[in-house]
Amino acid sequence: MKKFALVVAFVLLATVQASAAEISQAAPATTPLLQQIEGTTPPPLFKGPHQLTPRCYTLDGTTCSSAGATTPCTDVCNNQLSCTCYNVYAPPYYVTVIGHYWSCNQEC
Repeated sequence: MKKFALVVAFVLLATVQASAAEISQAAPATTPLLQQIEGTTPPPLFKGPHQLTPRCYTLDGTTCSSAGATTPCTDVCNNQLSCTCYNVYAPPYYVTVIGHYWSCNQEC
């Protein structure tokens, strides 16, 4: 019985090796760079974590990078709104910019 099992194992091993050789000859592998050049790169299965749109109340009044910039936000009713970055000036003459802050649309 041991000899029979040993023979079956060798036959299966030889079959797997032969089929692997046939597969490698039949379908030449393309490199990822060649796939990108030819445009046959498959779409990614996972694009990374999805960025949720922040709530407007968390952005309103916080610092931003430059005046005139905008960013999307949502209110508690899930309305799509936006925030705009404004200059804040210092008294008494309101000429000197002291910072940039987000000002968001009115929420529901």
